[in-house]
Amino acid sequence: MYQNLQRGIDKKKPYLPLYEGTFEQFVDVGGKRRRYLVYIPEGARASTAGVFVLPENGKNADDLWCESAWRNIADTEETKEKLIVFFLEPENGVWNIDEAYGVTDGDVAYVDAVWKAGNERFKFCVHESKFYLAGCREGGTVANMAAMFNPAVYAGIVSIGGSKVSDQYMDVCAQALCTNLDGYIDEDARQGRKKGDIPMPSWIIDDPEVENSANSAVPAYWKHACGAAQSPVQVAPDTLEYGREEEPEYPLNQEKEAYRTRTSVIIGASKDHGRQLSHRIWKDFLYTHRRWMADPGGDLRVTRDPVRDLGMEYHFEEIGDWMREWYVYIPDTVRTEPGKKVPLVFAMHGYTCSGEIYAGNSEWYKVARDRGFIVVHPTATPGVIEMNNQACDQNNVPLPAWNFLRNAPDGPDELLFFKAMLERVCKDHPIDRTRVFATGHSHGSIMTQVLALAMPEVFAAVAPCSGVLFSDMGKQVLELPETANRPDLPVPIWMFGGEQEGWLMPTLPETGNDTADTLIVWRKNNHLDPWIPESWAEGWSMHGERWNDLTYEKGGIPMVKYTWVDYMPHATMTEMSYRIWDEFFSHFSRVDREVRYL
Repeated sequence: MYQNLQRGIDKKKPYLPLYEGTFEQFVDVGGKRRRYLVYIPEGARASTAGVFVLPENGKNADDLWCESAWRNIADTEETKEKLIVFFLEPENGVWNIDEAYGVTDGDVAYVDAVWKAGNERFKFCVHESKFYLAGCREGGTVANMAAMFNPAVYAGIVSIGGSKVSDQYMDVCAQALCTNLDGYIDEDARQGRKKGDIPMPSWIIDDPEVENSANSAVPAYWKHACGAAQSPVQVAPDTLEYGREEEPEYPLNQEKEAYRTRTSVIIGASKDHGRQLSHRIWKDFLYTHRRWMADPGGDLRVTRDPVRDLGMEYHFEEIGDWMREWYVYIPDTVRTEPGKKVPLVFAMHGYTCSGEIYAGNSEWYKVARDRGFIVVHPTATPGVIEMNNQACDQNNVPLPAWNFLRNAPDGPDELLFFKAMLERVCKDHPIDRTRVFATGHSHGSIMTQVLALAMPEVFAAVAPCSGVLFSDMGKQVLELPETANRPDLPVPIWMFGGEQEGWLMPTLPETGNDTADTLIVWRKNNHLDPWIPESWAEGWSMHGERWNDLTYEKGGIPMVKYTWVDYMPHATMTEMSYRIWDEFFSHFSRVDREVRYL
């Protein structure tokens, strides 16, 4: 029944999945073994979307695999958006829609266990911003219950003929404190956020042919969570949409257009697992939302394709024997003045991701649009991270990772790649070579620092986010021939981290920890005397309510900065991109190899 494929990495087609096909998986739920299927379509990219599909009573995962439209949708979606489908099934053929809140061995716990397993990366990788739920009849009811129980990890839910969640269950969820705030585990309820207040894009489709399947309180629940308006808009002959009018809590990072609830009444909608509606459910609704990690509960935003929606140039070209990928964003203001030279920012994604994902995550294109410069988002090739932590596992399938240590067998030359991109962009566009900058998140932050250390004459300033020169890795980075023999040129640097990243990098620098050691590396590189400050407690200031800034100046110029953001997980945010440009990059240039500060 299932034909699976396992392949190696092809330099000419590096982004093909190493595993394709259908895989039978199991999770432990309160001591019980529960089954589901995972379908990985041909050509699926790393960090793609994942949709959990829940059938009606009497159907299992195999029935969904054979009869629903979801495999066809996954197969026929454009390459960069091919989704991974998780086919779930009820225990003994029946979902318990009357299940009480918090049952540890029930159906909601089963969905939650599949979500946790879906975050593993042993055969595939679903990006944390792209988990969705779709359920039919009783499966739709359980999907709503699962979304209410753990709302901050899904970017959208659709139920068809299955919104009969009990009022008691909804009442408990509405008042329960939400501890999982999307990458931020609020065990002490410091935020005090309730599950019923976490916004969730939802589409509740009622089917009159399914007797007693609807509860009008369910769309009301989701409308409240999204802060949706009372007056709907007719978005289709059979569909009303309730949007949000007020700006969300963090308007730079969140888009009110993504806070929406749809309702429909469609006779026969749930027939054949809602087959006739499935493509519409995916492309017209679920796909259009992403929940990015950053602020508590995540940041809902509208999905924008870099090329189709934002007009970015897409490059897929051979460099150093490898096919490499990158995106270039040129604002309209730059296009209208082709003779005017403008700054250039390289913005690098983290482990498992891509240029497309980081473009949407960091939204550097918005900063470039508003401030008038060009952004390049390159994509790394698949590799293995030889360390184990919350984000990495040595048993992971090879996923996009920067080969800055040259430890990938026959891997690409990253410096050659960046030099080639730089020359290409400068040839195609009017770049001010005195104002070239680099930034990146997580593994991309280390790539940023390697570029600054190996090619200091190129960059006027850099801003690595959520990544330090870890003890062992830092030694290796500094011992690379390109960095050990680098020109003795300072590079202004602003590092960032989140308060919830203690598992990766210490929030506060203290003598002997990785954060302090990285700051010492850069104080030394930038000729700050002494290399080791007398006290790590000096030099701090507050920006707003969350940003804790540490600044080291030389001659009135901020040469080394470090900021940690309160209750932020391993993430980046649009607000950070604006701060980096407005308060740092925009002030620097490099003229005749010397740093100038405006």
